[in-house]
Amino acid sequence: MRHTIFVITVILIAGFSCGTLGGFESVYLPVGRPIMKKAIDSFYKTYPEYQIPDKWKELDTWHKRGYGFLGGTIFYFAKSPEEMYYVTFIGDTTNQENSKSSELAIRAISKGSPKWLSEDDVNNKEKKRIENRFRAEIVSKLEKLY
Repeated sequence: MRHTIFVITVILIAGFSCGTLGGFESVYLPVGRPIMKKAIDSFYKTYPEYQIPDKWKELDTWHKRGYGFLGGTIFYFAKSPEEMYYVTFIGDTTNQENSKSSELAIRAISKGSPKWLSEDDVNNKEKKRIENRFRAEIVSKLEKLY
């Protein structure tokens, strides 16, 4: 009986735990996290149009919701479809500080409503569009900045 209760508890905790983020396809970059952080800072200076506009700033609740430890950043897209991507580094932050490479992934997207969408909330066609846009408009520009 104890074993059955334990198994049910584990299933419930695993199945209903809140606060976990999935991720879209990861992008590997040949520079470590410290260099990539500087490249992201340079990105916003070079391309300020990708910063969150005032009208959507209240949607950036990641720190308030307990995700500040991920060190995420948000990229805004004004051109249709207007949307934002919440992007984080993937992997153990202690290992990434000394690594010669880094990995980024979109963790959620916003279409302007308070509900952020995860990978599971979009169909495959939309997922590919989002991943392609991220690579074409963000990653390709970041690669020129490090």
